[in-house]
Amino acid sequence: MSLLVIEHLTKQFGGLLAVNDCNLSVEVGEIHALIGPNGAGKTTLINQISGAQRPTKGRIRFDGHEITHLPQHQRVRLGLARTFQITNLFRSYTVLENLELAVQARSGSSFRFWSPVKREKALREEAEQIAEMLGLTPRNHTPAAQLSHGEQRQLEVGLALACKPKLLLLDEPMAGMGPEESGQMVELIDRLSQSVTILLVEHDMDAVFRLARRISVLVYGQVIASGPPEAIRANPEVHKAYLGDDPGGQHP
Repeated sequence: MSLLVIEHLTKQFGGLLAVNDCNLSVEVGEIHALIGPNGAGKTTLINQISGAQRPTKGRIRFDGHEITHLPQHQRVRLGLARTFQITNLFRSYTVLENLELAVQARSGSSFRFWSPVKREKALREEAEQIAEMLGLTPRNHTPAAQLSHGEQRQLEVGLALACKPKLLLLDEPMAGMGPEESGQMVELIDRLSQSVTILLVEHDMDAVFRLARRISVLVYGQVIASGPPEAIRANPEVHKAYLGDDPGGQHP
């Protein structure tokens, strides 16, 4: 069953076709990786799915709803959440305070006063549950600015999870990480996939081939191949465009 369906999506900036007649589907329960060289249009595609940018033409359907022209906040209410390449946190607030604000935003509570949020037991309990899921419980009372880069990326994933998404868009979650932090993020994404469908944009091919059940390859704004990891490894067109010239070579 397709949770997300993209049909003939196009995004044009003047004479530049960033996304060009793109077709893509994401099935319920899968980790679907979107890969491609720099400038292929991956982030532009994610921006259109999330509602940050409007397509020039084409159609986006999510969970049976036509969302092509819906604003971002309405897409979030339908169950679509994302993270960004650049971490976006309240750096002076603690891990729990960041998560409480995210839970509060989803619940529609007032932002006029901070103090009532602290007194709200349900918000605190849900924030604590998300922190535990992230593996950040020991850092609950640490300001976000004092977290490591990897922990900040994990917390950003938690802010998206607070929206209770059906589909989580992860835009290069391993960016800037070392091997140990990347491994922790891979484990987190793998755990999350048990409860949420994930569309993953990532340059770390080790992570992609460990996590993805399906991979789509975007080149010059078009999906040139889509299928299980073993099929992508063996696809000559993918190797020529992105992975390398030798389909028989060793890849992750």
